[in-house]
Amino acid sequence: MLYFIGLGLAKKFLTQASIEAMRKVDVLYLDAYTSLSCDINKEYLEKLLGRQIILADRSTLENNSKNIIKLLKEGKSVGIATIGDPMIATTHVSLATEAKNKGYNVVIIPGISVHCYIISKSMLSSYKFGRSVTVVYPYDKILDTTPYEVIKDNSSRGLHTILYLDLKEGKPMIAKDAISLLLQMEEIKKEGIITPNTQIIIGQRLGCEDEEVKALTISESLEYKYKDPPHIIIVPSKNLHYMEVEALKCLH
Repeated sequence: MLYFIGLGLAKKFLTQASIEAMRKVDVLYLDAYTSLSCDINKEYLEKLLGRQIILADRSTLENNSKNIIKLLKEGKSVGIATIGDPMIATTHVSLATEAKNKGYNVVIIPGISVHCYIISKSMLSSYKFGRSVTVVYPYDKILDTTPYEVIKDNSSRGLHTILYLDLKEGKPMIAKDAISLLLQMEEIKKEGIITPNTQIIIGQRLGCEDEEVKALTISESLEYKYKDPPHIIIVPSKNLHYMEVEALKCLH
């Protein structure tokens, strides 16, 4: 049996269902590739559970999924614990469908995802969020401008955009770097989507006691003193309902 176990965003959001599942599986992986918590890590979980955990990187979850399938074939139960909700990541969906198609039972234990959490904290209308996108580090000095295009498309339809920030070799991108990349995209595209007056919402260390959700302009964000990651960004639509306008005032 293959378990996908959502841990939520922080220690206080761990559920009894997730803890029980992690304790009973034969082999337990912690996904260190798709997401990051402000206070949950391998050491904490091993102490909590009293068992060994294997850190799973991108290679484990994508390229070497055959090793997980091999464990299932040997009759072992396998758990993949992930920060947030396990099925937000397409990597997990792919592995789940592969296991299911090979005849293995798949159990999904949801957790509080950063996607739902930041929508609630922003107080923007949940009906008005469009496609989400990840701001990634340049690769071979080439900047992927997909986030710019997604923001542009969502904005044209009056929709808000959630920007996830890249996690590269365990190093999380901070909001200030992501904003710098958005400004570089603007220099390339020159369509006036990202300007000094563009309003954004920045979520920092969501789920922890020192979390912060702040509404700023792009100009203000460049001078802002940030907390440690993880961070996430919302680019609200310019077409705001009057209640959303009032909600954003609460975040300034």
